[in-house]
Amino acid sequence: MTRLRILLNGTVQGVGFRPFVYRIARTLGLKGYVTNDTGGVVIEVEGAKDKLDDFLLKLHTEKPLLAKIYYEETAYVEPAGYD
Repeated sequence: MTRLRILLNGTVQGVGFRPFVYRIARTLGLKGYVTNDTGGVVIEVEGAKDKLDDFLLKLHTEKPLLAKIYYEETAYVEPAGYD
């Protein structure tokens, strides 16, 4: 089990980005959360490493049409045991 923290800045608020993230995570069987902050979106997802890799790929290749990611910071952190 691995947890990934992702910080995204750009046009990621008001374009359906959080529901999009939720759908991808649910489809891949990942647990965690997504929330807006002052600079963009914070995502934490937890699951198998290969599923997290798929999640990152889909985050960029299937994002909403109006979404634009200008900055991304990712870090693997200790698992939290999300339910």
